[in-house]
Parts: sequence; structure tokens; C-alpha cells
Amino acid sequence: MTTTEPDPSGPEPGTAEGTGPGTDLADVTQALAPPEAGPEEPGAEEPRAQDAQPVRPGVARGRADRRELLGVGLFMFGAALAFFHGAWVHPSSTQIGPGGDADEYAWFMAWVPYALGHGLDPLVSTYVNAPHGINLMWNTSVLLPSFLASPFTVLFGGAFSYNLLMTLAPATTGLACYWAFRRWTAPLASFAGALVTAFSPYLFSQSYGHMAQTVLVSAPLLLVALDRVLVVQGSAPWKDGLWLGALVWAQLVTGEEVLAMEAVAVLAGLVVLVAVRWLDVGSRWRHAAKGLSVAAVTAGVLSTPFLAVQFLGPYKVQSPHPPNVYVSDLFNFFVPTSVTRIVPGSAARVAAAFTGNVSEQGAYIGVPLLVFVLATVVMARRRPIMWAALSAGVVAAVLSMGQTLHWDGHITSDNLPYQLLGRLPLFNNLLPDRFASMTSVALGLVVALGCDELRRRRPAVRAAGTGVVLAGMAAIFPTTSFPAAASPIYQAFSTSLSCPQARSGTGGPPVALVVPSVNEMDLRWQSEAGFCFVMPSDTGMTGTNSGDIGNLGLLLGLGQPGQPLLPTTPQARRQAAAELGQLHISEVIVGPEWPAVPGWTPQGQANAVAWLQWLLGRPPVTSHDPYLTYVWRQLPPLARVASGNFS
Repeated sequence: MTTTEPDPSGPEPGTAEGTGPGTDLADVTQALAPPEAGPEEPGAEEPRAQDAQPVRPGVARGRADRRELLGVGLFMFGAALAFFHGAWVHPSSTQIGPGGDADEYAWFMAWVPYALGHGLDPLVSTYVNAPHGINLMWNTSVLLPSFLASPFTVLFGGAFSYNLLMTLAPATTGLACYWAFRRWTAPLASFAGALVTAFSPYLFSQSYGHMAQTVLVSAPLLLVALDRVLVVQGSAPWKDGLWLGALVWAQLVTGEEVLAMEAVAVLAGLVVLVAVRWLDVGSRWRHAAKGLSVAAVTAGVLSTPFLAVQFLGPYKVQSPHPPNVYVSDLFNFFVPTSVTRIVPGSAARVAAAFTGNVSEQGAYIGVPLLVFVLATVVMARRRPIMWAALSAGVVAAVLSMGQTLHWDGHITSDNLPYQLLGRLPLFNNLLPDRFASMTSVALGLVVALGCDELRRRRPAVRAAGTGVVLAGMAAIFPTTSFPAAASPIYQAFSTSLSCPQARSGTGGPPVALVVPSVNEMDLRWQSEAGFCFVMPSDTGMTGTNSGDIGNLGLLLGLGQPGQPLLPTTPQARRQAAAELGQLHISEVIVGPEWPAVPGWTPQGQANAVAWLQWLLGRPPVTSHDPYLTYVWRQLPPLARVASGNFS
């Protein structure tokens, strides 16, 4: 079923976009030339959306019906479940990805319902990095998804909600892409384009633990909203403006980094769209101005409380990542990494030289899809939407390469356009390689447009083009053995063993030193304990790194992998006692030793336990988990700790 919306920016009434009378096709190869006007070839799909009779002069927009959306949605979710099956065997104690950042997101999942349920500020927390705290607006805290997943978090825990949202990310992105692409292309073409975006190397590389960067559902929705406000203009501008403004706010509280990249991609596409259809600007600008004004007001009103906390609130920390490291290597566009199913040994050796890590190496497109993009440029060159999508994708790809050109692992001094963008306020906080998110969305739309054009070509061309698309989709097919990290629930935290007694007169929740304190697993354990204690530090959060808060001191550096313990001297006693007092620590916890905690070995745990037993003058309480946790509750007076006199 296809319904229509008018598009005043299209060609003459009753013609397909770019195929009207007078079109000069002499510069196009005969194989790619469109057939003469006439009936569809036998076996062809339904006419594309542009061929539908418009409501008023212009080119019609297609629209997916409910049956299409239901079928596509079920397929996308089922495919995502299949790819992430490793975590769904035990979804409350296993997390999608290799661990690390996943534990940070499990904390975000748990913090929002806990804060709202206890009358706390969900945007600012002193439960980590105590007593300073953190500003969640400067973290990838996925506030809106965390809020929406709160019922699941309360019932099944933060790890379950993390797995649910990570699985929904490609599924909802694919569904939104299909819904958006159907405005310009037929069902099968839209489905192909949606698959290219939803299961792209970018999205699966970020699925190693970066939830905020995998939720791309707003990008295709913004495409539709902007098409309605700027081009179609078939309804009151305030209606589409409200929708557009709400989408901007929703992405702000889901992931600001993605929102910033969407803005850059939209600007690139809009500039090209105006250039190719500049004669239509005069009759469109008033409606567009009204819609965009309503969108700006709506987004501003909804976003002001959040931005006020971010820019006027406490703990503002910026630029936490090293520059010119997390960028797209030029070879990465042609060379796959381990996130794809097909990775020849030679490709793996090349990819090993890229800077950053596999979670930030998602620029891969592959030769077949690049060839098909070039063919689409020829076949769909009369369609303005193709040029807008192509320009947005190319600009995003170039920006993803960062400040200077990287090729085959070599870091050159050749400056790239991101040098200029990175100087703008706030843009220095972006990781350039994540611009590949916008490239993946644009690539999906271009592939959909190309597949739609193939429907109108001769059988031989159609077969060849279909073969290239299938080869391209096979090249980017995700790995079927996506990693999943076990994160057992420990009795020390799921019972009251790790919940300390607050020292009298300190006010607020009690403070526990969790060793090692710069370890993202601490976040998972704190949320499992029901936030019954606060922690002085954790490197998982922006604002808690040693580079952000200065010297970690003796206690916060205790037990860090690769760091030797201080000798058992009177000076060390006095320093440790002073830090216990400064941080108001009322309990010490040595976390479980197990393989998922990087560098935290049995010997390292034993050494930390022995040192703390010397410091505190008595042995700890031991949990009954397979991997032991050690807890010192009701610490001795600080004077005794400093002197070592416990008699």
C-alpha cells in the first residue's frame, strides 16, 4: 500500500523525478540509461513513490503501511537478537560486548530510576568521584533511554536493561531507516538500505560498549521531519516544527555527540539541496522559516533545564580523550576489522595497525558498495535527495578521518578539514571517527535509491546491480560471534555485606573505598548494592580520571594493575589515615578477582588484602562467592590507623 504526500520541489506533475521531458541522457552509458516512458517491465515491483499521482503539483512521497513496519521491525529485532545471542543466554549477568564501558552503562541504567525514586538529581551525582561528584550531562549517560528502560531495570537489573537497549539500537535504527527511505523508494529497496545502516560496521564496532553512539534512530526521523518542513510543506508549519524540535531534544538527552554530528551532516546535505534546487527556495523559505522557528523554540524550551546543568552546573570536564587517535584510517574504508564476518588474514594484519581500538574503527564500506554508490550517482543523478545524501555521507566520512591523514597505520602531517571543525566550541569533545555514524545512514539511503533505480533498468543491468549490492552486503555482514562479557552478581553486593554504617556527623550516604578504585566494574557493583554507598573515584566517568582530578593519592591508587604497593612504613600509615579522613571513608572493599577485571590478578588482590590488613589492624570479612570479596566494616579510629596502635 502506498499513500502520498505532495512535494512542491519535485519536477513537473505526472513525471518521475529526473526523467521528465527533455532530459538529456547522452552522457550516461547505454547500460544504465532508463527505458523509454511506458509500462513497467514484467515482474517489476510496484511503481516507486515518485510515480504516484501527487495530491498537488509535485512529486509524491511514499509511505510504509503498518504491515510493512511490523514485518520489518520483527525481522530487525530478530536479527539483532541473533547477532547478540551470547549475552541473552544469561541477560542479567552477561553483557553485550567485552565489558568495561558496558559496566558504566549498566550504572547509568540503574542511576536514573534510583535518583528519581529517592528524590535525587538525575543529572548530577556524588555517588562516584565523591566528594566532588560528576555531571551526567558531560557523560554519555543516555538519560532518555535509561528513563524509558527503568521498569526493566527495577525488575531485572541494569545489565538486563543494557542488553535490551543495545539489542534495540540496530533494530529501531533499521526500522526508522526503512520508514524514512520509503518516502523515496520501493519496499525492497528501502529494506536493503535499512539493512546497510542497521547492521553496518560502524554500529557493530560501537556495540563493543558505547550505547550512546549506537542509538541512531533520530537520524532517519530527522530526515523525514526536515523533508516535511523544508520540501513537502504539506501541513501547518507549527506541527512539523513541534515534531522536529522534540526530536532534537530527544537526541540531546540520548547522546549529544550524535546530535552534533547530525547537525553537521544536515548542514552539508542542505547546502547541496539548495544548490541543486535553488529556484524553489523563493517559494519555500517562509514556510520553512516558520517551521524551523517553532522547532528552535520547542527544542530550546525542552533542552534549557538540561543545558543549564551542563554549562552552569558543577563538574564541567571537557576533552577527556587524546587528540588524533580515534580517527578513521583511510584504509579502513576498504579494509574490514573483526566486527565483520569476512576478515581475511591480510586484512586483519592491516587493521591491526590502525590507531585507537576496534570499537572506534567502524568506517568500513567495502569495494562492492563503493562501486554501487558510483553507479547510483549515475542512475539517480536527477534526484536531489541522492545528492543531499551523498554530500552528507562524504562530508561525514572526511570528518571522521580526524585532524591529519592516517593511512595504513601511518600518521601523517597532512591536515584535514576536521582541523577547523575541532577548533569550534564543544566540537573538540567529539571523537572524529564517530562521524562514520552519519556516513552509515547516508550510505543506507544512497543504496536504497540505487536499488530503486535498478527496478527500472533492463534485466541484465538489474541482475548485475543486484549482484553488486548483495556482494557489498555480504562484505559488511557482522560477525556471528559477537563478544559477551560475563558479569556475575556477587553476594557481597546483592546482600547487605557491602553496605557500610555511616559515620556519625558526616551526613549523606556512607563512603566506601572500593579497591581497585579506578575500575569500571566498581560501577556495576555499586548499582547491584542498591547505591548503599558512595565511592571516591571511578575512571569510567568523565571527570574521574587521574588527568581530570589530579593525583589519585595513596588510597585511590591502591591495587591498580601495574602499580606497586607502598612499603609498610609509618609515613604510609599517616598518609593513608589522612586520606581516610579527608574522604570520610567508613568502609573498605577489595573487589572480586576474576578474569573480566583487566590486570586484577589473584596475586594483586592478595597483596592489596595483606596491605590493608596491616593498615587497619584486623582481617576482613570474606564473602562466599566463587571469586572472593573482602570487606572491612566499622573502621578503627583514625588516630589508631595513623599510629598502628590497635591494642
